[in-house]
Amino acid sequence: MSAPGEGQPQHNAIGTEALVQLAEVRGQLTMIAQLIQTNHGATHQRIDDLRQTVETRFSGVEDRLETIEQNERSTAIRAAGTGAFSGAIVAGAIELMKHFGR
Repeated sequence: MSAPGEGQPQHNAIGTEALVQLAEVRGQLTMIAQLIQTNHGATHQRIDDLRQTVETRFSGVEDRLETIEQNERSTAIRAAGTGAFSGAIVAGAIELMKHFGR
């Protein structure tokens, strides 16, 4: 039989080694959590930057589209006015031809 206390040093060495390994794992988990938080913040910053860029581009496109629509309206109004004026000239010319043709 073994004397009491002979198994104790080996048991304490295993317990100490387990505690050291647990401390290492805890430290690694803490570092992983910090990395995740850092990446989370960086990802949100990238998303905010992208959103701002996209909003700026859309605003520019909307402004250009509005300018095109205004130009198109004014061109359509001018074309309609010119068409009406041309129609009046042709109608007047036809009437003149009717009166002078007699």
